[in-house]
Amino acid sequence: MTADQPDVSRTFAGRRAIVTGGLSGIGAATAALLRMRGAAVAVLDRAADADVAVDVRDAESVERAISAAAERLGGPADVLVASAGIYRIAPVLDLEPDEWDDVMATNLRGTYLTGRAFARALVADRRPGAIVNLASTAALVGDADEPGAHYNASKAGVVSLTRQMAIELAPHAIRVNCVCPGVIDTPMLRLMDDPAAGERYLRDSVPLRRLGTAAEVAATIAFLASDDAAYITGAALPIDGGSTLL
Repeated sequence: MTADQPDVSRTFAGRRAIVTGGLSGIGAATAALLRMRGAAVAVLDRAADADVAVDVRDAESVERAISAAAERLGGPADVLVASAGIYRIAPVLDLEPDEWDDVMATNLRGTYLTGRAFARALVADRRPGAIVNLASTAALVGDADEPGAHYNASKAGVVSLTRQMAIELAPHAIRVNCVCPGVIDTPMLRLMDDPAAGERYLRDSVPLRRLGTAAEVAATIAFLASDDAAYITGAALPIDGGSTLL
């Protein structure tokens, strides 16, 4: 670190954070980074080994989980990273209503329910805070190779939800932003199942010609949740190596 570079090692000292879907991929990387930078973090996930178990599709489960997280953290959280989500592929002509509902329930309803419960606790306590939702470049562009109308629509909904929440929660000093990751090297990535096709995609469709990493997305999320982004709300930031430029 040089004299003109800020020390980010304790950016979140004294702050409390909730990360949903925080046991793998981007959620796990974000939880680890926030802890490293001084935050007390509660991971909410449907798996039994989470700090707090939750079904983000269920309103009562979410309310209980937010309360349990506050007890675990020693007070209400002031950072929420809503990264719980599922990825499914199905051509729209073959897409069944129950498949559509399943993806919507987790990706969009879950983001709404966790954001609402988190914001209600902050407003009741008259405290500022920050929410970062996980959208996707699938919210911004279609994909002929991995069709997923249900996934794309759910993530487009997250972008729209983020913008509306940002407007409504601004008077309460709660900022709401989202990130739109592209091809990121996580367990959810399907593109590289066929290495040749994956390499061709990176060469032809990603200007930076490589996969992104969960750590790179986590760093952006941490920035948006930090005081360094105090004048940013309602943003939907692509983290995609430039793929949405083409």
